[in-house]
Amino acid sequence: MAGSGEKERETIRPEFDRSIMIDFRGAKITSDTGFLLLREMDERFGILGPIESELEDTRSWVHSDHTQLQMVPQRVYQIAAGYEDCNDADFLRIDPALRLAIGKGDEAGAGQSRLSRLENEVFGTEDGLKALENALTRSNDALMKRKKKQRLILDVDSTEDPAHGKQEHVAFNGHFEENCFHPLFVFTSDGDCLRAKLRPGNVHSADGVVDFLDPIVKRYRSRFILFWLRGAAAFANPEVYEYCDGERVTYFIRLSATMRC
Repeated sequence: MAGSGEKERETIRPEFDRSIMIDFRGAKITSDTGFLLLREMDERFGILGPIESELEDTRSWVHSDHTQLQMVPQRVYQIAAGYEDCNDADFLRIDPALRLAIGKGDEAGAGQSRLSRLENEVFGTEDGLKALENALTRSNDALMKRKKKQRLILDVDSTEDPAHGKQEHVAFNGHFEENCFHPLFVFTSDGDCLRAKLRPGNVHSADGVVDFLDPIVKRYRSRFILFWLRGAAAFANPEVYEYCDGERVTYFIRLSATMRC
């Protein structure tokens, strides 16, 4: 793969036929050129770049082989390409396409241990989670600009995320009858995820939903004339109704059988 960041090496050309060229650059072979497309989309829409200014890097630059602006895209690109396990970094770090995408040139990317520390020490903090949330919002901005609609339909819902062991915030949920996380999501009617929040397994479906929805409504209010909110019976409560009335959001929320009696 030309220009993959490999150092130039001398090739062999047999004297009997100079049109033949022999080299040993097997490391230039990659089956994951999609990393380059991810880099192109990232830079075109400015998704991950601002994270560098949103997060303070407290490490000593003298003892740091990888910048945060290299590690963050590496982790995000790996997940986007289907390598969600952090252990995958130990072999992907030398992939020529990934090295090009994260700007490492002929140097290897970060390994599993370094990326795991990034997830726990940086993105496991309130500032880190906020920076990731901002990145997701920026990725949606470009998408929302392309929608030629006057109405934005928001579908809010929660779901169970089964978990095993004693992970932080895992709890038994009586409705789902299992140990789980209980994340909250909001999608457009086209199925685009606008926001997601990981929550403890034992919280109510509507826990924190108003604070969850408010940034989306405020951010896209100027682009859409009409806002519709659709939700299951779990979101049928006065707090949600009052918020929607105050923000001029038309809501369609199912009522449970007991509430209709």
